[in-house]
Amino acid sequence: MKRLFHILFWIAILQVSICQLGASSWENKTQHFRITVLNSGGDPQQGIILKVLGYSTEYVSDEQGLIDFEQTVENNYTRTASLYLPTDKNRVVKTIRLDESAQDTILRIDRPEDLAKYKQSGKTFPVNGVVMEGNKPIPHAEISIQGTGRHTFSDPHGAFSIDADYSHMVMIRAEKMENKYLDIESFLSRPDQPLEIRMTRKGADRIYNAVETMPEYPGGMKAFFNYIKRKAHTTELAEKTKKEGAVMIQFVVEKDGSITSPSIVRGLDARLDTAALDAIRVMPDWIPAKDHGINVRCKYSVPVPFKRPKPTPPSRPTTPAKKTEQTPKDSLRTHMAPSDSLKTDSLPIMKPLTVDSLKMDSLKTDTTLVAKSDTLTNKQSVQTAPSAEATEVKPKKRNFLVRFFRWLFGIKDKETPIETPQEESVKAVHEGKQPAANKE
Repeated sequence: MKRLFHILFWIAILQVSICQLGASSWENKTQHFRITVLNSGGDPQQGIILKVLGYSTEYVSDEQGLIDFEQTVENNYTRTASLYLPTDKNRVVKTIRLDESAQDTILRIDRPEDLAKYKQSGKTFPVNGVVMEGNKPIPHAEISIQGTGRHTFSDPHGAFSIDADYSHMVMIRAEKMENKYLDIESFLSRPDQPLEIRMTRKGADRIYNAVETMPEYPGGMKAFFNYIKRKAHTTELAEKTKKEGAVMIQFVVEKDGSITSPSIVRGLDARLDTAALDAIRVMPDWIPAKDHGINVRCKYSVPVPFKRPKPTPPSRPTTPAKKTEQTPKDSLRTHMAPSDSLKTDSLPIMKPLTVDSLKMDSLKTDTTLVAKSDTLTNKQSVQTAPSAEATEVKPKKRNFLVRFFRWLFGIKDKETPIETPQEESVKAVHEGKQPAANKE
């Protein structure tokens, strides 16, 4: 009996599953779509490509800008389709949902040449919209075209209509609300439907990306990087992991300056990412951001750098100072002679003595100069080169013709002066000979 009960139970479950599967297959149906693609001027756009997500089939608009195709629409899943320009199949220009509302619709897509023509001509197009705060319309909101002076106000239902162009932004401004800026393409993407513009109240929980006064770390960014280097041990970890770079972290600075929602935008290494994130979580409160004098929440991103220390250059071995050769003062290398050296009274540089000096010289009575023990008489003493001035120059013999003509004309040679005993003594000294004894 128990076994029969289990069999019946599983049969019932199987029947319910089959019924649900059949119902879902019956609910899936093929729908017919007619999408017309026009430019902002109302001219058909031929050659626009449509691709359904999950399918490889491409549909191309005809001369009327019409894309006509059939697509299975699931009850519990809505597919999307992307549209591309024929000149760039990698960039999506518009995306639509393939639901029942898109079965017969008009899309506005402008080619680059269309946009250039509209901007050059300054052509305007009527745009429609509804200004909302949540689900409530905002009456008397000001809608203006910047730089043109054209403006209007929303009606009690928040609706408005104004002529816009491609060269100027559309600004929506309402009391106690953040200003909103839109371009004309936002309105013309669905020209048959007014664009819903949802405003945000000032000072709400909105998170700003840019405000008048951005948040700041106490002491400035230099103090922040010093804190990060000390807290995250960036240099030590970079040296340990052998990796360098920066971990980009994003967080929210709250109205009271506290840090919330830190996250890694660009990582580097698991260990480095964790160290940087931990340091951000426990860092001191920041100076909060301000907009119109009111503290607001602001999103902020900072890099946490990890850099290895620079290698210290190897110390060069100290080379001992070269010892300068000190030569003795009388060395031949330096040509330095002691004070009693022959250099001071050297014969090669001795000036020839004049007759007047010889008259007053003591050579006549001095016996030390001619003594046998004197170094000048010793052949082993310093040999001095004879001076050019002390060598005797003998005149060259003239040839026969010169002597004949000199004899013929009575020209006589100059007589050699007779040397005095003192001159003979000096000459003997220069030649290294023993001077003859002076005769009284």
